[in-house]
Amino acid sequence: MTKKISVIIDFDDTLVESNTARDVLLEFVPSEYEEIANLYKSKKINFKTYQELSFEKAFSIANTEKIANSSIKNSKIRIGFKDLVLYCEKNEIDIFILSSGLNMYIEPVLKEFKNNIKIIAADVIFDKNNNCIFEYQKSYDDMCSPDWGICKCKTVDSLKENNFLIYIGDGITTDLCASKKCDQIFALNPLYNGLLEKKIIVDKFVDFNQIEKYLSALQRKID
Repeated sequence: MTKKISVIIDFDDTLVESNTARDVLLEFVPSEYEEIANLYKSKKINFKTYQELSFEKAFSIANTEKIANSSIKNSKIRIGFKDLVLYCEKNEIDIFILSSGLNMYIEPVLKEFKNNIKIIAADVIFDKNNNCIFEYQKSYDDMCSPDWGICKCKTVDSLKENNFLIYIGDGITTDLCASKKCDQIFALNPLYNGLLEKKIIVDKFVDFNQIEKYLSALQRKID
């Protein structure tokens, strides 16, 4: 194998054990969040609108520092991630955190790893009137992004030519398309069952110790 190995990891419900975005929103704007979430669940609004409306409500009562502190408090990184980062750094394997969520709640959780990983997620900036603006240019696609903001397939396509890609995710809507383009998939439900139904080879994701063992075995095959 002459390709470089890269690991792509979803954030909410994958890298961390729960949905950090939801937990942060429930802390600051529980009733407003539930109302917006119900609109999304009933398909009256798309994911991009759901996320923007929800966080606009949160920003109206909480500044970025409070959001960051809440994300740290509400996030539990899955077992083995720190060791995986060290292993990948030693073996020149890139780790991409690929999320449809927002950098502003992801980066604080992963601060200690910032020099060893690349986070691809939506950005939030504030204008002079303190209005929030959502930016999706890190992984934008004209067809996909109007609904999802971040297009995960766009990032996977940009890496695919020169990389052996390992994908780790859980979402049937946000991760399915991107994961199918990768060489190896580890998944949690609902993505795991969704891939099995489509007869796509997938391993059940347990924790990051499992991923380190897989990488070690893969590299032995290469060597």
